[in-house]
Amino acid sequence: MKKIYIQIGAGAGDKDPRGNFRDGFTELVKSVDPTTIARIILVEPNPSNLVNLRECWKDYPQAEIYELGICLATQAIKSIKFYYVEEDAPHFQVFSMVESHVRKHYPTQEIKTKTVECMTLQEFLNNTIKPSDVIDVLALDIEGIDAEIILENNWNNINCRYISVEYIHFGQHAMAVIEKLNAAGYKYSGNGLDVNNYDWSFVR
Repeated sequence: MKKIYIQIGAGAGDKDPRGNFRDGFTELVKSVDPTTIARIILVEPNPSNLVNLRECWKDYPQAEIYELGICLATQAIKSIKFYYVEEDAPHFQVFSMVESHVRKHYPTQEIKTKTVECMTLQEFLNNTIKPSDVIDVLALDIEGIDAEIILENNWNNINCRYISVEYIHFGQHAMAVIEKLNAAGYKYSGNGLDVNNYDWSFVR
């Protein structure tokens, strides 16, 4: 069966000079035989990244790019204000719906906003894949709400083999995230896909 790869928070893929033109998810997918790939589903809320993201995946007809934010169920409205600073250009790695998350990285700069269409993770998956589909890899980097996204979802209802999630902002939620995923049959398996080792991986 051909594989499905999903990246939530795709950024500019491997076209970001501030990331040394590296992205762990992109490197993983590009390392496998393209004929084994059914779909590459990429979600990125920042319109500034889309040109480079399309360039990153131009040789993969399986790639689908969605200009979309993933929000919490408690925020489930059609569009949400995202925060950023101009100093984070050109690819705005800290582009978040949580103002304090941006302020933590840029304490003195002027914060600006853009309004982005959003939906919950479960809504997005329901709209994008079939219930019978198996997600081989799901990478999550949602800038400030990764722990909350893990904790609010029922992972028994998400048919996924491998999760890579940015853990560096979990804070007091770290143990709850591990317990939540353990309860759904996932086991912690060390560092995830991020090239800077900012991710944890979980395998089921």
